[in-house]
Amino acid sequence: MRILVFTSYNNILQSAAALATACHAARRGARVLLASVGPGHIVGALLGQSLGPRPLELEPHLAAMEINPIEEIGGRWDEVRGALRGNFVTRLREIGPEELPAFAGMDATAALLVADRARQTGRFDLLIFDGPTPDTLIRSMALPDSLRWLIRLVFGLDRGPGRSRLSQETSLIPATLIAPSALAPLQDLRVMLEEQRARFDGVTGTRVRMVVTPEELHLPAVRQALMALGFHGLAMDDLIVAGELSEVDEASRRDFSPETGNVRPHLRVGPLPTRPTDRDTWALRGAALYRDGDIYSPHAPTRPPVGEREVRLYIPFMDPKSLDLALVSEEVVVRLGEQRRHILLPGIAEGGRLRARVEGEILRLWVE
Repeated sequence: MRILVFTSYNNILQSAAALATACHAARRGARVLLASVGPGHIVGALLGQSLGPRPLELEPHLAAMEINPIEEIGGRWDEVRGALRGNFVTRLREIGPEELPAFAGMDATAALLVADRARQTGRFDLLIFDGPTPDTLIRSMALPDSLRWLIRLVFGLDRGPGRSRLSQETSLIPATLIAPSALAPLQDLRVMLEEQRARFDGVTGTRVRMVVTPEELHLPAVRQALMALGFHGLAMDDLIVAGELSEVDEASRRDFSPETGNVRPHLRVGPLPTRPTDRDTWALRGAALYRDGDIYSPHAPTRPPVGEREVRLYIPFMDPKSLDLALVSEEVVVRLGEQRRHILLPGIAEGGRLRARVEGEILRLWVE
């Protein structure tokens, strides 16, 4: 099952692009689930259809739903807390789903829970997410790093069952003083979040498409968002411009030209009406947007898997001068402007040498 994530600073255009793509793909034979991540849930209004938290079959190859993040995460929490054991986590077992707080990135976390269920059913070839916004998507990708940092700071745990000497010596409550069963839920939660983030990684085939207007192409925020999404491992193939080609200036055409050899998304320019209408019309809008072809472009970027001791980040508009690398507690801390990632590379803890190289707009990190 492939995943397409539509994101934008304009919710209506974002939903229109996701809906047109879903209807067009379904008419071409793909089994599609369109999931509105919210919070606006505009898809139902654009279709004139009432949607809920469970997939509703609209036609033989198309189903749609609206995701309620609190309900999705609360449902998973009910499963997790039932498995908790030990006196240390007694209070956690008493916390009900209605007590869980809202947190940054919860929309994307809930979307990944839906993706897990959809994959397990085997009913769909393509899952299209309408949302979340670029900022929410970026925060959700950074969440596992924050949790791993907190667990290491408090308990001295690095990765898996790992307890490096440095982390143990500087921890607030060393894990050696606490029963392993008491810490297992925290480690399980961390591992689950990191596994979910990996499912959005470009290597898995997941693609993110940002929807903009011709005027927005000039804004620094769009380029900064593209850079941040790539920095966190997300792959973008198309930048959908809702308008006419004549409205796109020459500078933007050059910046996103496939002839430049960079890793930037290519422009897909076309009118994108947002008037509510029926599925037939939305399918026609999708056919016009994709020139009546497949929704995946021939130039769609590939993210070939590399060895476990190497990471490649494809970062559009990356300025190498704003790049900074450091080794902290056996992790590689990568900073790019205001963005930061903590990357685990096996081999560093065993004394391997960290190597880094910038190749155009690709950052390579590996251990020798």
